[in-house]
Amino acid sequence: MSIADSRPSTLFTVKETLTSVVIAFVLAFVARGFVVEAFLIPTGSMAPTLLGQHMKMRADNSGYAWDVGPWDFDAAGNPLAIQGGRSRINPQTNRVERAGGGPIIVTDPMSRAPSTGPTGEGLSNVPLMAGDRIFVLKYLYSIFDPNRFDVAVFKNPRDPGVNYIKRLVGLPGEQVALIDGDVFTRKPTPDDATGGPPLLRGSSRADSWSLPGWQIARKPEIAQRAMWQPVFNSEYTPLDALAGKPGFINPWQGEASDSGWQIARRRSYLHGPGAGTLTWNAVQWPISDAYAYNELPPPRLRPRSYPVSDVAVSFGLLPQSPKIDASVVVTTRGHQFRIGIFQGSRAKIESRVFEATAEWTTLAEGELSSPLPADRVTNLEFWHVDQSLSLWVEGSRVLTADYDWTPAERVQNALNLSMKEVAEGPSDMLTDASRYPQAGVRIDLVSDQGYELFRVSLARDIHYQAAVYGIVENGQPHSRQGEPAMATHPSQTPTLGPDQFFACGDNSPASLDLRLMDAPDPWVSRQFDDDMGVIPRQLLIGRAFFVYFPSIRTSHNLPVPDFGRMRWIW
Repeated sequence: MSIADSRPSTLFTVKETLTSVVIAFVLAFVARGFVVEAFLIPTGSMAPTLLGQHMKMRADNSGYAWDVGPWDFDAAGNPLAIQGGRSRINPQTNRVERAGGGPIIVTDPMSRAPSTGPTGEGLSNVPLMAGDRIFVLKYLYSIFDPNRFDVAVFKNPRDPGVNYIKRLVGLPGEQVALIDGDVFTRKPTPDDATGGPPLLRGSSRADSWSLPGWQIARKPEIAQRAMWQPVFNSEYTPLDALAGKPGFINPWQGEASDSGWQIARRRSYLHGPGAGTLTWNAVQWPISDAYAYNELPPPRLRPRSYPVSDVAVSFGLLPQSPKIDASVVVTTRGHQFRIGIFQGSRAKIESRVFEATAEWTTLAEGELSSPLPADRVTNLEFWHVDQSLSLWVEGSRVLTADYDWTPAERVQNALNLSMKEVAEGPSDMLTDASRYPQAGVRIDLVSDQGYELFRVSLARDIHYQAAVYGIVENGQPHSRQGEPAMATHPSQTPTLGPDQFFACGDNSPASLDLRLMDAPDPWVSRQFDDDMGVIPRQLLIGRAFFVYFPSIRTSHNLPVPDFGRMRWIW
């Protein structure tokens, strides 16, 4: 047989190729239908964890880059009417323009100064970026139960033709409470008596937060690291400040009597021998749940913001002597919490009632595996979050302690209100942001030699806001307008059934989530569940796990993804 005779026929090759293509298509459709499906994020309710349409901003003065929601549409896709004209998308350039108005000027989160273009007149022709494209693992929840704080995709109970993406915070069989930004849960018992008409499956009563069995829901480390929101980092100190020009107010300030600090015109903070304290300037830099993403064009205002007390302080420490004390003190909720390393090797976590004469109570202590070195930088983190305190050295948790306040104790300590006052007070009592005090944060260091701090930063946790039902959907009033929103008041405590879930958006001030939803669509009520403010299990699609094609925009008629933001979703 010749070589030519041994070659497959052209007909056979074509047939084999077509068969392979058909099989590939079939497998792709099967995977899409039953395994993995791609979704596009349309809005910013999960920002900045996941981005909908947005504008990318960068401040030349500080070098900081961040994302801002589009100025041409609100979260519901409605055009915004702006004084002096309205912004629009130029169809030729796909860029945001202010029709009849001025340039786009937003606030740099790291300097609190207006971010303008090279001419100082603002930014124009800002590209409009598309939302993140994500992969969702479908039908995972048919095999495994969802975990708390999963980022899940589900059919909107109000409009089942629309997919929503939020973070699961309440699981089947639980009662859920959102208090001072944190999540509390409880398993109801047969002894629970109904103090009024049931709002959901089970009961909801005016004193529900005083019942036994409540526990705070603490986030796992991987989710918490994804949910920290940066407030300031000394690496982004503006160039003008480094050059000695006035205008920038550093949020970290040394005591007036302490001449040992060298902070001005620096991105690292240097101190000579002795004690040094850096105090966070909460007057000029309030720690709140405001998002740079939510900055809207004037005259529209940002959503209401609340003080946040769950914070993380981090810095790189370079001591000239291994015998050094380095601690962070957080003052909040009528208490002080201190997390520190003493004499370079002894780790300790303490608390006390916030009084000048109160003694510190040790919550946890232990020895580091090795003392802090004097010849290199050690990265330290100090966390106060979810009623828990943690010390981290080089990314590893070396000490932790919890304080397990009940919802009633949390309200009393954070707001100086009793549950009786909350139950008998106005419905919007817990939504009054002025009742929540600002947290105080300071860094204390002591050494007989000098020390230097690098990348001094503060981040805050996601804060689930209290709210009151209002006009939230398509300009229509909520059926319970004026009442406290779901899970944000003891009288609106959801009791989840065996196949119900509760979820909130990471961008809580601008998220239409289960706190604020009205009664479900009639079809959902008939087929699955008629309870308001819950997700029936049948409407869960799957868990979002990867951003595979982030922030697509059009440049010269070609889609250009930001590959640097490809990431796992936690």
